[in-house]
Amino acid sequence: MPGMPVNLLSLALSAVAAGVFFAVAAIAYLAVKYTPKIVRIFEDRPVFMPLRVEPIETGELVGFPADDGVRLSGSYFKTRTRERVGVLVYCHEFLSDRYSYRPYVDRLRDAGFDVFTFDFRNHGESETQPDYEPLQWVSNREQADLSGALRYLRSRGDRDPAGFGLFGVSRGGTAALFAAAAEPDVWGVITDGAFPTRGTMVHYIERWAEIYVRSERYLSLIPRWVFEILAWITRRESERRRGCRFLNVESAVSRLAPRPWLMIHGERDVYIGPEVARSLFSYGNGPRELWLVNDAKHNRCLERNPAAYAARLSLFLANYAPRRPLTADPVVQPVAVEIASSSTPVETSPVPA
Repeated sequence: MPGMPVNLLSLALSAVAAGVFFAVAAIAYLAVKYTPKIVRIFEDRPVFMPLRVEPIETGELVGFPADDGVRLSGSYFKTRTRERVGVLVYCHEFLSDRYSYRPYVDRLRDAGFDVFTFDFRNHGESETQPDYEPLQWVSNREQADLSGALRYLRSRGDRDPAGFGLFGVSRGGTAALFAAAAEPDVWGVITDGAFPTRGTMVHYIERWAEIYVRSERYLSLIPRWVFEILAWITRRESERRRGCRFLNVESAVSRLAPRPWLMIHGERDVYIGPEVARSLFSYGNGPRELWLVNDAKHNRCLERNPAAYAARLSLFLANYAPRRPLTADPVVQPVAVEIASSSTPVETSPVPA
C-alpha cells in the first residue's frame, strides 16, 4: 500500500493471511463435521404420494433411447381436433409414470395439441439402470432422458416444425426448465412444483443448522456463503457416490429468455416453500408468471382448483403457443372470467421488448 510503512504493511498482510487461514480452517472443520449429516439428509427420500393414473387409452406406444443409450418408453396422443396447433411434452413427477399426464394436459387435446408423454429411466416401463438410484433431485440422467425424447420427436414424420412446449410436475418440471434453456426448438414451458437443487439445499441447511449448532450467537456469525459452500461440497460428494451430476437449475432459469414460463406452486407447500419458489422465479429474465395457488400443498395445485388450473393453462397457451389454440371446450370461457376476479396471488414479469 503506497505510503504505508513497511512494518505496518507486513502486519496488515499477516492479519489478512491469518483471517484467510482461519476462514479456510473453519470451513474445513464444518465440512468434515457436518457434510456426512447433510449428505444423509440430501439423499433421503421424502414420503411422497406420487400421482398414479390407470390409462384409459395408451396412445401410440413408442420406444427410443436416451442420450446415453438407456431405452425409454413413451406414448404419443394425437389431438382430437382436425387441426393440430402444437405439441406438448409431459414430464412426470418423481416415482410417478407417463400416464399421470391425463388429469394435467389431456383436455388440451381438445384444443388442438398433440401430447407426448414418457417414463423417465427407472420408472414405469422404461429401462431400469442398475447402477443408478434416482432421487427427487434432477440429475444429468433425467436430462439425457428428456433430451432423447425431444430427439425422438424431431425424427417423426409428423414432427411439428414449430417445436415443442414442455409441461413438467415437480422433478419433471425441473428437468423441463433445464431442457427449455438448452433446446432451441422449445417455445414455452409450464411447471408445477418445480424446485432448485442448490436453493432448496441452502434453505434447509440454514433452517436446520440450529439443530446441530446449539449456539445462536455462533450461528448468527456464519455468513450465507458458508452454507452455500457446504451445499456445494455435499452435492459433489453425493455425485461421487451416485455417479451422476446434479443440475444447476438457477443457471438454466437465467437462460430461459425469450421462452415464456408459467410457474405454478402451492402456497402451502411444506417441501418446497413459496420463498424457495420465489427465489427460483427471480432468476428468470424473460416473459414469466408465478401463480401461487391458495391452500395447495406440493403437487396438489390441480386438485385444489381444477377449473382455474385448466383456464390458466389455456390462457398461457393462447398467448404463447406457436398457433392459437382452438376453442372447442365450452368450459374455457366462463372459467377465464372466474380467474379474472380471483384473489389468488399472481406475479408477472413483462415481456421484454
